[in-house]
Amino acid sequence: MFFRILSLLIAVGVIALIVTPDAPDSLRWMAWVYLLVMCGIGMIAMNGPRIHQWLEEKEAALKSRFKR
Repeated sequence: MFFRILSLLIAVGVIALIVTPDAPDSLRWMAWVYLLVMCGIGMIAMNGPRIHQWLEEKEAALKSRFKR
């Protein structure tokens, strides 16, 4: 529960930093990086089963190549 509240507060703070016109540029850059990294992690999490299946296929192909 604590982690959810902390995560929510950080996310709201990031959005507030991006929207606020008088925020320092360094904090604004960090907020954008955080936002893009979280979007990337979300995309990877949503496509996790597909990525896992693709990696299994690649591993099987490599194993069959080295057996020759």
